[in-house]
Amino acid sequence: MNSIGKWTAIFWQNTLSKAYMKISPLKVGGRTIKTVIAVFLCFLVNTVRNSNTAFYAAIAAILCIQRTPKDSLREAMNREIATIIGGVWGMAVLLIEKNIYLISCEVLRYLCLSILLIPLINFSVLIKQEKGTFLMCVVFLCITVTHGTDESPLTFGLNRIADTTVGIMIALLINQTPTPLLH
Repeated sequence: MNSIGKWTAIFWQNTLSKAYMKISPLKVGGRTIKTVIAVFLCFLVNTVRNSNTAFYAAIAAILCIQRTPKDSLREAMNREIATIIGGVWGMAVLLIEKNIYLISCEVLRYLCLSILLIPLINFSVLIKQEKGTFLMCVVFLCITVTHGTDESPLTFGLNRIADTTVGIMIALLINQTPTPLLH
């Protein structure tokens, strides 16, 4: 190794070492602790409920733990409304497919599901829930694309909404709890 390469390596080693020392003492804040507790409680509650979709409760809890209880409540309301609307639209499409007409060509079905995002997005604008639009679309597609062939896709849709509600409620409760030792 030439001297320039040697000095470059020493420079980067020292720089990285100093940078690591700045972040080395792992600091865990109150919001992090609250998030971990909320996620664990979601898994615990959904174990008792015998729900196999605890993942959705955990996601809701993670997203709803915010800096302040007020911010948490605002996020929770947006998330709950969006999940219910996306879930209901998804279950409606599955009911139509099961009872009226199922598009057998997978590509054509995906095209139709994609086009159905247009009225869903417009609906979210109409009811002034623009902040939840992306989530409405995600829940709609989650239900229609990944669970359309389930034995009971409507049960999945209802459980998906229930799990999100569980996660939201846990997050709101945890975020209301003062944590003087964590600040």
